[in-house]
Amino acid sequence: MKTKPIILVPLYMLVLYGFLSAAQISFVNYSGRACPQLLNVPVCYVVLLAYALMLGSLIINHHGCRHHFFCAGWGAAFLIALLASVAEFFTETSVCPIFSGVGIRMGADGGLPMCYISLGLLVVILVLFINGPYKNTCDIYNANR
Repeated sequence: MKTKPIILVPLYMLVLYGFLSAAQISFVNYSGRACPQLLNVPVCYVVLLAYALMLGSLIINHHGCRHHFFCAGWGAAFLIALLASVAEFFTETSVCPIFSGVGIRMGADGGLPMCYISLGLLVVILVLFINGPYKNTCDIYNANR
């Protein structure tokens, strides 16, 4: 009852991509100001922690912890990406860091807001997680009943 590599490999790659992207934005924010703040905490740090929880859930071998860590990380990242995407779409000022070919910057025109990328990425990650590790854990649990 192992998860198929066709699901695990993209899942690991997308979560790792999300983690590294959040780390890059956090680093840019640390040396400048690329992230909006929520209660005096840069949002990119919260997103980095959320992706770290998802990555940890894939590495940890304990099935119960896996789901708790994944849900906590995914829920936090999804909520931030969803709210930021809605705010980005409906306000005239830029809310999200912007990705362009040159780099990441805050409040600039031209380029793709990172919250849109994160929102799409998180939907794909959820589908892969449900069809991979979550299904595998359910199969193991049901086989032992």
